[in-house]
Amino acid sequence: MAAGGLALLLALGGYGWATGGWLPRLDRPVMTAEQARDRIDGALHGSMDGVAPAVPYLDDWYDVGRGDPHWDGEASRYSLVSRSWRVRVRLAPGRRDEFLAAVTASWQQRGYRVGPALDPAGTPYDGRQDRVTRSATTPDGVFVTVTLDGRPQDPEAGPGGSAPYVTVVVAATVADAEYGGTSVYGKRPPLPADAPRRADGGPDRTPSVDDPYWSH
Repeated sequence: MAAGGLALLLALGGYGWATGGWLPRLDRPVMTAEQARDRIDGALHGSMDGVAPAVPYLDDWYDVGRGDPHWDGEASRYSLVSRSWRVRVRLAPGRRDEFLAAVTASWQQRGYRVGPALDPAGTPYDGRQDRVTRSATTPDGVFVTVTLDGRPQDPEAGPGGSAPYVTVVVAATVADAEYGGTSVYGKRPPLPADAPRRADGGPDRTPSVDDPYWSH
């Protein structure tokens, strides 16, 4: 082998060793874990800050799923990060379109790219379906959804008819973010003191707050 070729191979080998190998160089997340944390928080606030009167919610905190390891066992630097807020108010069915419009307007004011409102079958929402989801993408790459579900929440109630109230969940997700643990995202905050609990002590996420405006 010519001296020039050998020198090139040695240089490439040294570069690979210094940078942690070749796979990490190709495994580049689109944003840091800190950016994912802050952008998701901003997207959720950007969804709910336009709702007036304001409503309380349960924070399901950050859920971080690490990507699959590489073929050689090396851990992936990628992660899928999501967080959701569950509105604690029992939203009256007659207020559903108003609530959806408030969230949509808040997105538009902040420059989010807003998609159509759809039912679970992908049919455009026309006000008659029990369940509707609308999604948007923030300028900094967060995918956010709001789902308003007026179906019966009691599994024993069966599929007949609508529920007396609508549940609302806002969720934000970032794909291909740098992996980070609790040192970045922190620990799940304690439940509000007045939040209901199940018999086993876990949080009861069923809406229970009667709001003078949104529940009537």
